[in-house]
Amino acid sequence: MKNIKRKLEFYEQLFGMFGPGESECQISQFAELWSVTERHVFTLIKALEQDKWIHWHAKSGRNKRASLSCLIEPIEACYLEAHCLAEKGRVDELLNILSFGGRDAGKELQVFLNHASGTTKQVVYIPFHRTIEPLHPHKVLRRTERFLIMQTYQRLTQTENGKLTGDLAYHWAASQDATVWQFQVRSHVLLHDGTALNTEDMVRSLTELTLHPHWASCYQHVSAVKRVSDNLIEVQLNQPDWHLPRMLARAEASVFRLSTAHSLVGSGAFSVDVFSHNMLRLNRNDRYSHQLPIIDRAEVWFYPDWAVSKQCAYNQIRLQMPENTKTLGSECPAVFLYLSNPRVADELKTIAVEDTSNAQQLFEQDNSVYGDSITIDYGDYSQVSDALLCSLIEENDPFSAWLSLLLRLPFHALGLSSEWQDFIQSQLDAIRCEPNLDEAWKLLNALKEWLQEEQILTELQRETFQFEVSERLKGTQVNGFGWSQLNELWVDQV
Repeated sequence: MKNIKRKLEFYEQLFGMFGPGESECQISQFAELWSVTERHVFTLIKALEQDKWIHWHAKSGRNKRASLSCLIEPIEACYLEAHCLAEKGRVDELLNILSFGGRDAGKELQVFLNHASGTTKQVVYIPFHRTIEPLHPHKVLRRTERFLIMQTYQRLTQTENGKLTGDLAYHWAASQDATVWQFQVRSHVLLHDGTALNTEDMVRSLTELTLHPHWASCYQHVSAVKRVSDNLIEVQLNQPDWHLPRMLARAEASVFRLSTAHSLVGSGAFSVDVFSHNMLRLNRNDRYSHQLPIIDRAEVWFYPDWAVSKQCAYNQIRLQMPENTKTLGSECPAVFLYLSNPRVADELKTIAVEDTSNAQQLFEQDNSVYGDSITIDYGDYSQVSDALLCSLIEENDPFSAWLSLLLRLPFHALGLSSEWQDFIQSQLDAIRCEPNLDEAWKLLNALKEWLQEEQILTELQRETFQFEVSERLKGTQVNGFGWSQLNELWVDQV
């Protein structure tokens, strides 16, 4: 294949899907990925094999899966070709291949020259005991996926230690009755693919959020999201809500666009480079609209056996294995809750238990007082009929976390009296109608206390997160997800 730049682009797409290491695949996957015929796939595979970028072992039979191993990073393959062109003085061709995949050739030339002089990248590794779910802001409910969403996308607002600040929006204001909110948003924000993020992306993302079954109960009071101008969007509500900006700082309210490659693209501090069955790679986003991360890359490696050996019993971020580490604790615990109708005997109920090991263990400890059980996906309450054993992660803002949970809990499925259901809804409405955060907190805590007094909601256990990091990693502070913000990490080189 004579066109080196095009070959690099084909290889980068391949690497992005399958990543390093050995994978099973089919020719039809390649044809769809590259938008070529299956016959042409073999020509491309042969060219990549000749350059020793991949190892390919086909198996006989039309539907048999072949074995693929990507042997080199796409950028390293580019640098090998660039070194050859540099030695020959063919600068125009060198700049051309450095621009593969839409890269800025001038910037990449500086990186290439630094690479040639021996500069090393700062990379952190995250060993993990299961495969990460695709990072769609509206679909993920598990805390690690939601944490990664926070690293790869931006939202209108953000919270840290309970303090609300701007993210894509730099100013917002409500009407006198808090039924109309206007957000002034930053211009010149770029997505990871280099295209401009616009107000249409924000309107579409938030509109889809209000319709998604996971989150409709939290945002059902949103009647419309509108673009007013290039720098102004408006959210219209059918009832007052003084705390909407806090809710829009949550992971599910992230802004994204569907790219031409049929994948989501955001504008967060890190971009997804590889998402295979073996690992997830996040690269620093040099176009990020806030302070740029110091580390170059974070890699999440999946290995199910770690769950059995307890090597991932708690979260870890490392520079290498083995190494000296330190263990940090979190002040924001996971809270395990039991939700039921106290007027129905427990032995007559079918208990929906979240599929996390902690929730399952709690159920097993006390299953003598419960009836039958079903296992549900974490955070998905659609199958609850009688009772629920679930958990709450306070993330970066306990107020919005509790408010979101109480809005999403399926009180209607428990067979509570209409008087109880009406009272719960009236209290949730009152919380939203209270403009003072401290007073709203008092109302929220009063509702929690009432639910516990009536034995509708019972707190079973609190568990703090354990977080292990390399001693050389600085800037580590455990957040409400049980992780540490990746864009605040840096490596002590001393």
